[in-house]
Amino acid sequence: MSDSQEARTDDLMRRLAHFAHGIDIAMTALPIPIALPTGEISLIGDYLPAIIRAYEIVDEQPLPGEQVAMAVTALLHWITAAELALGYAISGADHRADGAVLNCLLGEPILADLMEALIDPEGSEPPQD
Repeated sequence: MSDSQEARTDDLMRRLAHFAHGIDIAMTALPIPIALPTGEISLIGDYLPAIIRAYEIVDEQPLPGEQVAMAVTALLHWITAAELALGYAISGADHRADGAVLNCLLGEPILADLMEALIDPEGSEPPQD
């Protein structure tokens, strides 16, 4: 792996870890919390299978349809970003790295909306800037 590919892979892993932190918070805030691995874990080896499992069961949550859709969408964006990042690390194909970044950029605002809905379901708090 070239130095630039290694640096870009490291950047992708940092982005995924940041996105994963938000997912951790959201999954524990669900009416029926979904526990995800914590501590010294591998994002791909440990966390990815857990996120896939969360994606498979999150639609069973007692939530309004819009919130379930936000959860499913955020999880799917993370899964896709992780798989593309892994593909980039193996192949060095720039389109995979670009796709991973794009999926993080698209998924994080959806996750933020979900967290806001879970924390303030009545919408009584003023928007945070």
